[in-house]
Amino acid sequence: MPLLIVIPVRNEERRLGPGLAKLAESLHGNHCADALIMVSDNGSTDWTQAVAVEAAGKTSYRVVYHRATDQADKGIAILSAWQAAPIGYDVLAYCDADMATDPEALVRGYRLIQEGKADVVAGSRWHRESKVVGRSWKRTVISALLSAGWRLLPATRVSDPGCGLKLVRRTALEAIKIPSGVKGFSFGAEVLVRMTRNGARLAEIPVRWTDDDAGRIRLGKAARDYAGAWWRLFWRY
Repeated sequence: MPLLIVIPVRNEERRLGPGLAKLAESLHGNHCADALIMVSDNGSTDWTQAVAVEAAGKTSYRVVYHRATDQADKGIAILSAWQAAPIGYDVLAYCDADMATDPEALVRGYRLIQEGKADVVAGSRWHRESKVVGRSWKRTVISALLSAGWRLLPATRVSDPGCGLKLVRRTALEAIKIPSGVKGFSFGAEVLVRMTRNGARLAEIPVRWTDDDAGRIRLGKAARDYAGAWWRLFWRY
């Protein structure tokens, strides 16, 4: 059951190289030899593409660069890459370029789907076994409010919509229709809710997460994305 890992990027020339190296280290020796890593660009204007191409020659895993969009939209970058997955890649995942969520959790999530124990896997920093390092009080409060809001959605169990680690079984993803408005920072969380409402089995797993946003998160844009997604999911149900 081959695995496709998407890394959505925009101007990540500094963090992408070390992130890919850390990801490859976690995959090594964990029955992920046929994993495909797709760097999906959503509007970089720096040397991100060059870093991805250079990294492809330094790792034992296949790394490809995919120019998804120039719209600076993370959700479009993920969906475009998932839709471009070669035939046979039955598990689709994404994680952030900085590997703030230790990719060891990605391997655990992959095994759950591979072994037929889940159709959707989401990392959760609110899991009682998770370890969160260096998160500011401001981001902690925002994350807590976001978690509380999404727990209020009917027929869902996504406790940490903002965690940048999610995996899906391809057939379960293809069983739902993704509206054109589903994009942005909230893309992964909204897709997971739609999949679970369609009968997909969700597993939330603990992660080790280390803050490295360096002020890059656009909180206003992210808040609007999650609010819009919450509203769509609430009224649709």
